[in-house]
Amino acid sequence: MLKTFRYISLMLLASVLFLPLAAHAAVDTLDYGLYWFDGDNNSVKALEADGTVNNVPLKFYDPSKPTIVHFHGWQPGSATRGDGYDREDFRFVWGSEDVITSSPWKSKGWNIAYFYWDQFADESELKDAEAKMWTANGPRGMRYRLSDGSYSTQHSPNKSVGDIAFEQVTAALAGNTSYYVRLSGHSLGNQLATIVAGKISDAIYAGDVGVNVMVDRLELLDPFYSKDGKSYLGDANGDGKLDWTGERVRWIVQDLIERHNTPVTAYYSSNINDLWIGDKNLPLRAMVAEMWHRYWYLADEVNKHNHVVPNYFRSMASAPPEEVTINWWGNRTATGNDAASASTDDSRILDMMGNTNYWDQVEGRYTADPEDDQFEIKNY
Repeated sequence: MLKTFRYISLMLLASVLFLPLAAHAAVDTLDYGLYWFDGDNNSVKALEADGTVNNVPLKFYDPSKPTIVHFHGWQPGSATRGDGYDREDFRFVWGSEDVITSSPWKSKGWNIAYFYWDQFADESELKDAEAKMWTANGPRGMRYRLSDGSYSTQHSPNKSVGDIAFEQVTAALAGNTSYYVRLSGHSLGNQLATIVAGKISDAIYAGDVGVNVMVDRLELLDPFYSKDGKSYLGDANGDGKLDWTGERVRWIVQDLIERHNTPVTAYYSSNINDLWIGDKNLPLRAMVAEMWHRYWYLADEVNKHNHVVPNYFRSMASAPPEEVTINWWGNRTATGNDAASASTDDSRILDMMGNTNYWDQVEGRYTADPEDDQFEIKNY
């Protein structure tokens, strides 16, 4: 089965809500957690629900190699789609393109993994899925969706997705000797990646985990935050207002930068945060390296939002994109610096952070392959 571009847009939500139910009730099955991938898009489960770390072949996980873990976002309709429990993976199929985006990572000596929380993220209301990353006591608790469209709590964990992900990532990497961990998160999943990075930082400071699992780079792929304060977050800074998710993410990122000088990049590709429930989180953008991808879909916010994921993972196969300037006559001049991609050096990401610049795509907008991308450095 082709498992790519399986997200559902807000504009298609009505079709999700009225999917027909199966004739018979689904078996009450819950599966979530960390899965290692090889270079052919095959996967194995890293841990069992009880925390047991599985012994997997080295082609899936080698403790001597650097690791990237990716966190997907909102998944409405995924449990009922196709043969049931449809999941994203690292295969990208679009027109004549058929690419396994994990391949360049594996060939360059990386471990690569997905953290799946798709049954929890399968909610018709985005904010119900969002809450589960932060708390087990949100509007829908920790219910999960079954392949017949119903919801269950029979096997629900008593902790948030953020807590589960933190525990699984640190357990799976406890013996890692590369001392390099990178996290990426798409859409809502950027919050989950950031939550995990923050929890790892706190645990290192508390002496509960080793520095070998410290997050060395954080990649936010077209990040999304819903507007307004959340009762489940409370008022941690005592300003008399309920905290909102983008605010909490910003605090964590600030701590990561101050504590560890962590490179953080935000790759924007759509206008989803301009919709009525999204928040642009402008103060966060001022902290990180901000990239704008302008893939050719003119008004197709869904594909623009989704394309950033395969683009990012494919970019490991290419040299970092060029940074250019453009004069009044439209002539482009390479600055000699790199723009951000998966293959860009961490030190360059740090140089790009915390200023009034952002990087806007001016070449490669009509091809899915990031190899021909160029980005103009601009000022706000």
